Amino acid sequence: MGHTPPSRKPTPTNRYSVQKSVPNMATPRQPQQHKKGGVGGFIFTLFILAGVVWLLMLIFGWGPYKTGEEGLTPTVSKTAAISATGTATATPNPGSTITAVSVLPATVTITPTREIFPYQLSGDPEAFSSDLLRPGLGCDWLVIAGQVWDLTGKEVPGMTLHLFGEIGGYSIDQTTVSGRAKVYGDSGYEFALENVVVDSDGTLFIQLLDSDGSALSTPYAIETFADCQKNLILINFKQVR
Repeated sequence: MGHTPPSRKPTPTNRYSVQKSVPNMATPRQPQQHKKGGVGGFIFTLFILAGVVWLLMLIFGWGPYKTGEEGLTPTVSKTAAISATGTATATPNPGSTITAVSVLPATVTITPTREIFPYQLSGDPEAFSSDLLRPGLGCDWLVIAGQVWDLTGKEVPGMTLHLFGEIGGYSIDQTTVSGRAKVYGDSGYEFALENVVVDSDGTLFIQLLDSDGSALSTPYAIETFADCQKNLILINFKQVR
């Protein structure tokens, strides 16, 4: 028997159907374009970063803003202080600055209390020629004279006058009593010194005393002159309390 080849069944075709292609759902990626102005953005970013770093350094004390003891040069300053003990001490500073305190001994100034005496000078001393009241003495004599008055202005005899000091190379220490030289008044007194009509100031003194020798006035310095027209010096005392 002979073999008969199998017959192919014809594939039916639709003449009204059109074969359509299935669209590809994947969209190809388009290459991105770089934005312009990248350099400006980079610089702006650097400024932002620099500001953040500076702020952190300021807050935490990094770099030149360190607040600790490191990196500081110690300085030495001297402060004068007054201490009653008179010892030198050094005051430590918790920081890195070293302060040397020089303590000086306290200087105590004692100001004497001026005693208020019951008698003071009545006006300023006046210089005249001795010829006015003592014409017989001449120009070779230095005369210290005056009066003593109480609170009411009444003359007070019996008061002691003390003349002391140095003048013209002579040491002077004399006393007299008011009322003995009536030419100057009822309480007048007088000291007559020969051969000492010279210029002097602050070396000869006069003071009023009571009968016991206690001071009734402060000692007053007498200015004298090498002048015959000023060889009589009037010095009056008056009670003030």
